Amino acid sequence: MTLPGIDFFLVLIIYIIIFLIITLSYNLVYGYTGVPDFGRAMAAGAGGFLCGYLPGRLMAYLLGIKGDYLENVLLIIGRINVALENDPLMSIGLLVLTLILGAAAGGVLGLIASLPLFRGIRLFYLGVTLLAIQISFNTIVYHWEPIIRGEFGVSVPDPFRWLCHYRPPNVAPSFMRLIGVIVTSGIVLTIVAYYCISVSRSPLGRLLKAVRDDERSVEALGRDVRRIYVKVMAVSYALTGMAGVLFAYYQGYVIGLNFDKVAWTFWPIAMVILGGLANNKGTVIGTIVFITLKRLIIFYKSDLRFVLPFDPVWLQGILLGILLMITLIYRPRGLFPEAPEMPLSREEIEKLRKKMK
Repeated sequence: MTLPGIDFFLVLIIYIIIFLIITLSYNLVYGYTGVPDFGRAMAAGAGGFLCGYLPGRLMAYLLGIKGDYLENVLLIIGRINVALENDPLMSIGLLVLTLILGAAAGGVLGLIASLPLFRGIRLFYLGVTLLAIQISFNTIVYHWEPIIRGEFGVSVPDPFRWLCHYRPPNVAPSFMRLIGVIVTSGIVLTIVAYYCISVSRSPLGRLLKAVRDDERSVEALGRDVRRIYVKVMAVSYALTGMAGVLFAYYQGYVIGLNFDKVAWTFWPIAMVILGGLANNKGTVIGTIVFITLKRLIIFYKSDLRFVLPFDPVWLQGILLGILLMITLIYRPRGLFPEAPEMPLSREEIEKLRKKMK
């Protein structure tokens, strides 16, 4: 049995970081606010498909490259990559611009997808509606050629290619590219984690939990619950949109099947449930456990082919599903259940008690 190499661990880190961005933002919607969002793949797809549609066309326009973009996409992307390889500032600018636009696209899509809430739709039916919208969204992108060439997909520019000029001796260019993806994704994850943790520790976090637990009481206190739902959905979708952009740049290729409902909606839900709702630490651990198991199964599937009575391609779904069921049976609130939060420390509470006496 072969042992994983350095490339395996680099790719594992990339997947963990990207899915941490998704699960932390999803925990904000489902764990803290109680919205059953079954359209998370649509949020990631908003950023990923935008990455396949816009950066290549924008760079072709700026560089003066003529010709039909979709018909000559491989040649055009090749010329764009040559320009990006020799211009680090342009590469970084393109990457930052795409992340911002991906977040904007995800936020707008989240705003549109949550508009049924203003019509008084119940949360359970919103979840089913989002699942239907997500499937329709992916189907349109996959079959409508003007977006990303339909079933064929498109290559995307490589904003990490310039790093190859700074690689040490005997280091492969692909290694430097993976390091660039990890560093960029890590910066985005740091921003997302800081925001989510700050919200969880703020009065806004307690408001979201109050909405989740008893929205009628919150409405009685003068808060517009529907507006809160919509704002949280828009922000969460924007954060996930950046994860879609990072994944598209990592893959270097975008097709409508990249962001399917199982990998980008149901598995993130399972990761959050495994770790514990409304618990960012649990979400991080649940995501790491799930992604690590999944990548190990994929790595060793050729070795398992002679041991299992079925194709190993189904093993990851079976094992991860069993793990989730065991968790729900024995730890229904997750590995790290939501802990009660005190807005004041114990010392401050004791001081207030003494003053009242």
